[in-house]
Amino acid sequence: MLLAWRHDGVLVDDHDIAKLERATAIEDHCSQHGLTLAADCVYPFAHWITDRDLPRRFDVQFFVARMPVDQTAVADGAEQFEPLWVRPDEALARHAAGDFAMIFPTVRTLERLRSFDSVDALLAACRAEKSLWSSCPRGGMKAGSVMRCMEGDTPYGELRLVCPDGQVLHCLDWRSTEAIPLLRNVMRLTATNGGLMTGPGTNSYIVGTATTGFIVVDPGPDDQAHLQRIFSATGGDIRMIVCTHSHVDHAPGARPLQSICPHKPPILGVPSGPAAKASNHFVPDRELLDGEVLTLAHDGETHRLLVVSTPGHASNHVCLVLLEDGLLFSGDHILNGSTTIIDPPDGNMTAYLASLDRLDAICTEREIEFILPAHGYVLDRARDQIAHLKAHRLAREAKIAAAVKALPSGSIDDWLRLAYTDVPERLWPAASRSLLAHLDRLDEHRHLTARACLRS
Repeated sequence: MLLAWRHDGVLVDDHDIAKLERATAIEDHCSQHGLTLAADCVYPFAHWITDRDLPRRFDVQFFVARMPVDQTAVADGAEQFEPLWVRPDEALARHAAGDFAMIFPTVRTLERLRSFDSVDALLAACRAEKSLWSSCPRGGMKAGSVMRCMEGDTPYGELRLVCPDGQVLHCLDWRSTEAIPLLRNVMRLTATNGGLMTGPGTNSYIVGTATTGFIVVDPGPDDQAHLQRIFSATGGDIRMIVCTHSHVDHAPGARPLQSICPHKPPILGVPSGPAAKASNHFVPDRELLDGEVLTLAHDGETHRLLVVSTPGHASNHVCLVLLEDGLLFSGDHILNGSTTIIDPPDGNMTAYLASLDRLDAICTEREIEFILPAHGYVLDRARDQIAHLKAHRLAREAKIAAAVKALPSGSIDDWLRLAYTDVPERLWPAASRSLLAHLDRLDEHRHLTARACLRS
């Protein structure tokens, strides 16, 4: 096929192309036959850079254009041998079935293409932006095979942290039986409490080395096997146990873990608030203070955790910053692959958003690039993640405000149906708690009085 204009302003057709000799340079053809290449009909769609682990790397633009109606695609016999028109959905289905081989960039490009319902919609999107995305994938191991990830995929940030040069070494399987090294001084052990609200399970982080001893962040549920694995990973040399907040998947393991440690390390955190559920009752050995620094040190080696008060998900929530490495341990304030539930009255949406702003400022000040959440893989581009999360919350709040305005006498269920159309119904009971938190915030800012009406 050839995208070129004739002198009369019409795209060339099969008859015009039949006059051309393939061996002749395209610019000579255009000069001889009065043709102008139709560059205005071609749009950048994607920009792919070959993965860092491969010996030969390429920087490639993918383009899209509308196929001229009066042309028939013909293979050149050198690089292409069998022209085939196929819709993205069909190609992806055949690839999944194993009878249509495609490389990773092609698969992901087709996955994006199928989101457009027409050629017109695709070209309109391409006209609006220089390129719809740019990607240099990374690879890890999962189920014994190489798994490639784009920047928006949930494991990408972890691969970037653990293997910055792109080596395919890191295992992405969720394994609860062993501590996973993330850095030389940070390990992760994931509890076996995976589920709808906890994802793969609660991440317990172990900070430190055999030289300095260790701090355990979020010991998790009271699961003896999980706690024994933490003990074994640290050699029992646990100096402090820190709970980011008092929810049942984070703090109940603190006392049992302390009891099996010979030196009985202190349990640190913020006491549960008066509005917390009885199941979330928590009293630490010592209350953490906003801005204090927890330090492990020996013979010039230090690991310092800055305490940051971040109420919102829970009134006693804190995050921690590993100062030497610029890592943010976000507890449940920021998750990977989902948004956290804000459950009033102990949860508060206004406080949550304010805490996001504070974390953004700290990420700027401390040049923090990575977030280690309590559920899911490590996140990179910390400030972008925070900005996206805040925008998502405010967009949801706008939907809720619109739902209440449309049905001022409606119920929580009515507003859920209008404001959470993109969320599976099985998650609506949990989403209803965050909806209430948004109503509280809207009520505080006098944008509506629906929450007050519900209370009455």
